[in-house]
Parts: sequence; structure tokens; C-alpha cells
Amino acid sequence: MIIYNEGQLNTIFNDPNFLSNYDVYKKDSMDKIDSLINFLNDLDINKNYHKCTINKNKKYLTPESLKIKNINILLNKCNKNNIDNIKKEISSIILDDKDIIILVIDNILEKCIIQIQYIPLYLSIVKDLIEKCDYDIFNKCSKMKLDKFKNNNFKKDYDGLCDYNKNIDDCIGLCMLILNLQKQNIVTGMLDDMINTLFNNIIIKDNDICYKYISCLYNIFYSIDDSYILKYDERLKALKDSKISKKNKFKIMDILEMV
Repeated sequence: MIIYNEGQLNTIFNDPNFLSNYDVYKKDSMDKIDSLINFLNDLDINKNYHKCTINKNKKYLTPESLKIKNINILLNKCNKNNIDNIKKEISSIILDDKDIIILVIDNILEKCIIQIQYIPLYLSIVKDLIEKCDYDIFNKCSKMKLDKFKNNNFKKDYDGLCDYNKNIDDCIGLCMLILNLQKQNIVTGMLDDMINTLFNNIIIKDNDICYKYISCLYNIFYSIDDSYILKYDERLKALKDSKISKKNKFKIMDILEMV
């Protein structure tokens, strides 16, 4: 095995012959290089990479871990009265550290799903952060959709029921996140797919699950242009005329009467 030091590597990498041959290699292998880049870009970031356990009794917080911890504390204090100050404090913590920014955006989007009421505030922070790094929110939301709406085989015990109900709540939270992303012109082209997924996930025989998804549809249609209701008019009427409870039927009628 040949081992080079830093000085030797710099000499090699700046050698005209090496650079010339490297350019030829890149041209001949562009398909492989693009495939590798796409593969690396699709990998999920290890959100816990910055944590380091010294031993069972003592944990050492790295600077990155401390930054994320402090940002989470700020996010939990966030409200409409202090949002501007929160954004300034977050900005002062992360500076231009792109790795930390990406982790923070991931964390905020996950928090949006479980804290729907804070989505507009959280997204105002995200809009500032994405200007400082190369972050593909569309791709992130697509992965979240695959994860939340995938067919999971939940156990038929108490814990399985809890996981099942949490998964439904997460799906609804993701729908509300995508709705707000479109309203703020951060992401477009995903809302129709989410609406269709909501229709497809409705379980007519389960009144509670049915009501959750119909209520989510109500919130979406209430918040966007009436043209969406007209677009899904037939599906809404077909659902209204199906064998659902009166409570769910009336909720659909509320949607239809918005036009």
C-alpha cells in the first residue's frame, strides 16, 4: 500500500498530466458520476451524527449537538409575538454552517407534522434558512409521504393501535404541511396528489378514521381556491352518498356548500 502525505497529494492533484487525464476520465464516465451523485443526494442524513457518547454515565455534547439543542429550545418557545426575535437567534446560532442548517430544516418540517398549529410560524423560519443552503423541500416532502402513507402492518394489540392512530395523525399533519407550503409558494405541485391520497385512505366502515380524513379535506378546501372543490365534486358527492355516518355526511355537505 502506498501512503501519500498532504503535500504529495497536492502535487499530484495539481500536475498538468493528472488534470488532463482526469478530464478525459470525467467525460468518459459522466453517466457513472451522475448516477453516484444522484445516489448520494437521495441518502437520508443521519440526524444524530453530531452526538458522541463517551461512556454510559457521561455524555459529551459536541458544538453541533449543542447548537441543535439550543435551536430546539427556541422552536418550543416560538409564537407570533416573538417570531422575529426567534429567527434572529437561530440565525446567530447556525451562522452559515450548511450541515447544521439542513438538519435544522429537517427537524422543523418534522415538527410541523406533529404541531400543526405552529406550521405558519415554522415555515417562516424555513423560508429564511433555505436561502442559506441547497435544500430540496419537494424531495423531502416526497420522502415523508412515502414514509407516512406506506402500508404498515400494525400489530393488533394496544401498542399497535396507538401506532396506527399516530400514523393517521402524521398523515394528516403532512397534508396540512404541504397545504401551507403551497400557500406560501415554497412548494407547488404536490397538493392534488395529497388530496387524492386522502380520498383513497378513507375507510368508510370506520367512522372515526373517516371523520379524521374528511375533516382534513375540509380544512384543505376551506383554505384554497373554490376551483379545487369543483375539481373533486364527483368524488365528494360519491363519498356523501356512500354508507357513511350522518356526522361524516354532514361534513362533506359543508365542503360542497363552500362553492
